Amino acid sequence: MLSLELVDVSVTFPGLAAPALIIDRLTIPAGGRVAITGASGSGKSTFVNVATGLERPRQGAINWSGTDIATLSEGRRDRWRGESVGLVMQDFHLFAGLSAIDNILLPARLARSASSEIVARAHELLSRTGLKRPDQKIETMSRGEMQRVAVARALLRKPGVVIADEPTASLDHESGEAVGSLLLQLAEEEQSTLIVVSHDPRLTDRLQRRITFDLGRIVKDTALLEKAA
Repeated sequence: MLSLELVDVSVTFPGLAAPALIIDRLTIPAGGRVAITGASGSGKSTFVNVATGLERPRQGAINWSGTDIATLSEGRRDRWRGESVGLVMQDFHLFAGLSAIDNILLPARLARSASSEIVARAHELLSRTGLKRPDQKIETMSRGEMQRVAVARALLRKPGVVIADEPTASLDHESGEAVGSLLLQLAEEEQSTLIVVSHDPRLTDRLQRRITFDLGRIVKDTALLEKAA
């Protein structure tokens, strides 16, 4: 499990009068279960990009268990992300023409790390998602089944943190409930810190902590409210 600490982080984009993200200090302990909420344009996506190293802030520290990724080169950030972060996206980012098991294994194969142990783990994770046909082509699956494959892929390399960006937004009610439960269950079993960006109260209400963004700033943090009480 990884912990996260952001200190004096600021992100600006050309053409915008105000910063897209300003965080004075934010700490998420290892093993935390955190929901990130806020309206469209509130800074949620920028936060995810900064936290995962996809975006480098203009200033500030992004410290994951002793590694400040803001100081790393783009190549080193990419390697750190591949080893440490499991990403689950709204649109799955799966490849048509490949089977479920091949989609799960694709990042490991591209990194030339698909050992026999990794292959066995991919089959085991797929089984734990409830899917029984590892050779089924992705394009023949329902959207809920596709997201189960994406969750398994995110966990393949035993990441210290899983970051899910609107993982249930494109799913129907039943599939959304199932995928949300699966994500929480597997993150707990795999001992990964979990950060979920979502508008779905069925999912966010099940997480320990909620952080709300507006205009690039944190306007509410239930952890701080609990301390004040």
